[in-house]
Amino acid sequence: MDCQENEYRGQWGRCVTCQQCGPGQELSKDCGYGEGGDAHCIVCPPRKYKSTWGHHRCQTCITCAVINRVQKANCTNTSNAICGDCLPRFYRKTRIGGLQDQECIPCTKQTPSSEVQCTFQLSLVKVDAHTVPPREATLVALVGSLLVVFALAFLGLFFLYCKQIFNRHCQCSKYIYLIFHMNQE
Repeated sequence: MDCQENEYRGQWGRCVTCQQCGPGQELSKDCGYGEGGDAHCIVCPPRKYKSTWGHHRCQTCITCAVINRVQKANCTNTSNAICGDCLPRFYRKTRIGGLQDQECIPCTKQTPSSEVQCTFQLSLVKVDAHTVPPREATLVALVGSLLVVFALAFLGLFFLYCKQIFNRHCQCSKYIYLIFHMNQE
């Protein structure tokens, strides 16, 4: 006699129903088709949940950011995360039957005007199209380069001036030292 998907073979060789775990718990190992008699209930691992009683495994929580939606409630070990509206500049595509996709997709210029979430964003794209003309960019680069050259030249001249003052001071100190020691002899 073969055991069913939710049964293990007991000590007398008979099929026994697998242990049922409550919400937020799963079996420590697979149980069914004659195996897993020593399985016991454990808490769902992080980012997984189970909302009903049963021998089935905990399910992976949805990540709202991956489907471009706002997260309204966090995932717990007994409930999935709850996703809200689409993030800004995203919308949910409506299918022919009227159903909407779970995933939100980016608004583009080709997005139908019936998608209200995208109408404001598209008007912003039209207004916010200011670019610097190439002639102005060239002028800015030229003036910037000239300023750098003048700054380097000024620093070079300043360095030479400081070096001359330092050398004069050192030579003067040598003469004073020689004169002082010659007078003592």
